[in-house]
Amino acid sequence: MLVQIAHGSFKALAELYDLVAPLLLALLRSRRSTADQADDALVGAFVRIWRTAPAYSPGTAALDWIIDLAQGDRRTGTSGRAA
Repeated sequence: MLVQIAHGSFKALAELYDLVAPLLLALLRSRRSTADQADDALVGAFVRIWRTAPAYSPGTAALDWIIDLAQGDRRTGTSGRAA
């Protein structure tokens, strides 16, 4: 699915959102002060997924990669905030 997103598939992004957004939102809510901050972080995570999907290496643990982006992991060079 990330490879499809890397090739510009909005449909694949929507499918990924449907699959992982509930998990990411729960994770983000456990690490943010307010629900609004978690919601904003979720939007930012999917913006980063869209923008950085071309850098994803197939064979890498996709969910770990997505969670790293959502949390603003230092390895991804993101701040955890929407760009």
